[in-house]
Amino acid sequence: MEFVSAIIGPVVEALMMPVKKHLGYIFSSTNNIRKMNTRLKKLDTKSIDVRNHMETNNTSQLEIPTEVPGWLEEVEKIKEDAERISSNYNGCLSVKRRYQAGRNAFKTTEEIDRLIQENTEMKWTNTPKPLGKVSFKKEPTSVPSNGDAKNYFNSREKIFEDALGFVQHDHKMQVIALCGMGGVGKTTMMEQLGKTVKNRNIFGWIVKVVIGQKINTLSIQQAVAEYIGQTLTEMSIAARADRLRTTFEKMSQEGKKVIVILDDVWEVVELNDIGLSPLPTGFKLLLTSRNETVCKQIAVEANSDVKVVRVDVMEESEANNFFCEITGVSKESDPGLNEIGNQIVKRCGFLPLAIKLIATTLKSQEICVWRDTLNRLKNNDLDKNVQEIIEFSYTSIREEDVKVIFLLCGLFPDDFNIPIEDLTRYAWGLKLLKGVPTLGDARDRTKTCVRKLKNANLLIDSDYLECVKMHDLVLAFVQGEVSKGDHPWIINHGDISRWSRAEMSRSCQKISLTCMGMTEFPKEFKYPKLTLLRLMGGDRTLEFPEDFYEEMENLEVIVYEKMEYPLLPRSLQCSTNLRTLILHQCLLMFDCSSIGDLLNLEVLSFAHCGIHKLPSTIGNLKKLKQLDLTGCVNLHIDEGVFKGLVKLEELYMRVSDGKRIRFTDANFNELAQCSRNLSALEIEFFENKAQPKNFSFKKLERFRISVGSARQSYSEDNSKSMHSFKNMLNLITTKDELMESRLNELFPKTEVLFLEVNGMNDLVEILVTSVCPTRQSFYNLKELHISKCADLRYLFTVPVANGLVKLERLTIRKCPVMEIVAYSESGAEGVIKFQELKFLYLSDLPMLVGFCNTISLIEQPQLVELILDGLPKFTSIYSENKSSTFSLSSSAIQPFLSKEVLCVCQNINYQSHI
Repeated sequence: MEFVSAIIGPVVEALMMPVKKHLGYIFSSTNNIRKMNTRLKKLDTKSIDVRNHMETNNTSQLEIPTEVPGWLEEVEKIKEDAERISSNYNGCLSVKRRYQAGRNAFKTTEEIDRLIQENTEMKWTNTPKPLGKVSFKKEPTSVPSNGDAKNYFNSREKIFEDALGFVQHDHKMQVIALCGMGGVGKTTMMEQLGKTVKNRNIFGWIVKVVIGQKINTLSIQQAVAEYIGQTLTEMSIAARADRLRTTFEKMSQEGKKVIVILDDVWEVVELNDIGLSPLPTGFKLLLTSRNETVCKQIAVEANSDVKVVRVDVMEESEANNFFCEITGVSKESDPGLNEIGNQIVKRCGFLPLAIKLIATTLKSQEICVWRDTLNRLKNNDLDKNVQEIIEFSYTSIREEDVKVIFLLCGLFPDDFNIPIEDLTRYAWGLKLLKGVPTLGDARDRTKTCVRKLKNANLLIDSDYLECVKMHDLVLAFVQGEVSKGDHPWIINHGDISRWSRAEMSRSCQKISLTCMGMTEFPKEFKYPKLTLLRLMGGDRTLEFPEDFYEEMENLEVIVYEKMEYPLLPRSLQCSTNLRTLILHQCLLMFDCSSIGDLLNLEVLSFAHCGIHKLPSTIGNLKKLKQLDLTGCVNLHIDEGVFKGLVKLEELYMRVSDGKRIRFTDANFNELAQCSRNLSALEIEFFENKAQPKNFSFKKLERFRISVGSARQSYSEDNSKSMHSFKNMLNLITTKDELMESRLNELFPKTEVLFLEVNGMNDLVEILVTSVCPTRQSFYNLKELHISKCADLRYLFTVPVANGLVKLERLTIRKCPVMEIVAYSESGAEGVIKFQELKFLYLSDLPMLVGFCNTISLIEQPQLVELILDGLPKFTSIYSENKSSTFSLSSSAIQPFLSKEVLCVCQNINYQSHI
């Protein structure tokens, strides 16, 4: 009997296991659903954290783990499944439905637990994202238009759609070429194609390189490498090509889709030199060129057929309308002037660039100017017309300041993003701007000049903030202009091996050279009339003659960029006139004390250089007005440096990633004394003892100051804002320390404000009403980020809220006792209006019950994104308004939002789905 039981018992148990499991789905269905919902809340929290992390990395151009987009999509699907299970259950008495709900909830919970586990295994890094990598985004429901009428016109729609079709769908056609004459709009169409394929996520990588008239293989290789995140340490072209080829082959094997854009191709580019011969599987090549034959030859090397898309000039009617649109003169308003305009358009050959340039020049001009322009255009061929049109625009500039800033732009290579700050520093050193006593005044004047040049279409917008670009035709004109006359400029950013010695005139005034591939400067490099020397891209093999600076006593500006071992000016001959010395991204792994002998220096920049010590001799520069130490990590500053800089107006010392400049007590004391004269300051105080005590901020107009943290605004795209400047305060401190530092005096000028302040009950407590009325204390504020304020019960009063007229982003998180956002002391009802607010994020506020205690209406007409997370007591928008009984449902949100808004609500006490 025992033997039988020993055999039958396990068999019965095995048979009963499935039965027990399925019965469990019935009897434990409620528990399974409750457990599923509990786990789902945890998953929701983690998914929000992942999305925020992904947004931060996207805006900061940092890598995102490859599994993140797929994980987020799975989370959304699980949330839909869980919601369907819960909504279909409702305590149902049906055994079948209870069984299905219990089983589905159990399996969904297992999937949720799997996703939570995968989340813990995600590895986030601070690795910069390669320029060419496309950020993940869901494909838009509607494709953007091909471009507005000012760029593409009706006649361009089919051309654009054809090109897009070849890029997107024709997998056999790997090379697509946009061909047409200069100024016809090839680059504009190429850029629109790039934006479209990026928005549609057609390619995972977009690599763009501007070739230009002179092919510089080393520069092309370097540009390609930067886009794909590759570091090229090899010296020879062949070795660098092999490195790129290996990377591209790996990308192809991994199934990655890549489009390589070569813009402004004049000659055949050896694809083998950039690792693209033949083109790997999954790769496409998009060319823009004036020469179809060149494109076909490149396609042969790519081992592919080529599809040439012709970009022609505009149709006559479109060209006339385009001209009229710019000048504001139509057939109805002035038939006579309109007829002259039509003839001018014909003389421009219906070329968009030429029409745009000349129409801008003629806008608001008298008829005699129009007639004279037409007469000057007659009897010339098209190329000369274009050149003359640019000359018309240039000669029509009356202000000498605008002209000199325009010519300075010619110092930069093709398609270069020209920082306005660089133009300011060059112009200051060369004494080109009249009547500007301070660098701040010079910067304003330069920006004004740039604005006028953009309005005249001689400069165009850049991809980067605070930068501009110059069309290649305009650049050719400028470089031709400055190469003429008694004091020509030497500008060579192509192949330095083709640099003719005949170009070396002793009367030359300005030189700008790219030195990549150059090993030795010629010994006969002597320019007694030289006022500006700008050298870029030289590696450690580049050698300078010992007497390099002899006979250069007239030098006023020296610029070294990405030069591993630049030759610092040592000769006293350079100290007489030299006013600007710029060293950007140079190693400088040697003694820099000789710079202290350049006694007339007024602008000195070591931005992103490898300098580890600022020697005491820098304190000898009694005339120095600007010192830029941006990105100088672990820098030690000798005692006496700041004490000696008695004329200093601007000081930039921001260092990213928490790698601070090493301040001593003596440095702080000297800097506090120096601060009384500063109009611009960028500095980070990391340590608790490093508080800005005894500092004066009364003269500051430009500032980025951090206390206790090196965190930067995550709302900015750092890769495109490297030259921009927003007045920012980032303060992790206490109320008493903040009041003592008097940093709050800067609030009226602040654009971005991060606050983590203990001991503060509301913002009014830290305002300086003697400096600015309460309502106007944050007049210029565009971003406000409040975090971990332990004592904050409400953020601002209604008058302060209504004074935030420029606020675009408001983030409040982890404030444990905050009950409402805006407080009305009088109890009277009224209106709060955030005219520019686009982003509102309220998170982890356990005591928050509403937005305002009495206000009956909160207007946010521009709001596009609302995120509410971790607000367990937040049940209504208007917490104490007796006349408003809105629960946090769709009806409660409606008066809060004026249009369609992305709304994410998590961990909130509400009943209805929003």
